[in-house]
Amino acid sequence: MQKWEYLFLEASPYPFGDKLISLYVNGEELRDWKQGSLHVFVNQLGDEGWELVALHHDSKYDHNYLIFKRPKVVKKTRKPKESATEKNE
Repeated sequence: MQKWEYLFLEASPYPFGDKLISLYVNGEELRDWKQGSLHVFVNQLGDEGWELVALHHDSKYDHNYLIFKRPKVVKKTRKPKESATEKNE
């Protein structure tokens, strides 16, 4: 069965223009992106395999809430092969 991982993004833009007042990813502020643009950040997420699945805009506070998902990479672990000495015991 396919498993997913999710990314939660909260972005607050300046009233005019494309610059951000704040940007939080999974609850952690990304200070490096404060003066960056949201569309560049979202395109970067797309390049990393993230797909936007939900968007909510709070017009009272001008916050944008975005939810992304991508397939979770599940690493299968193999059992180590038995050595010849273990088989003979």
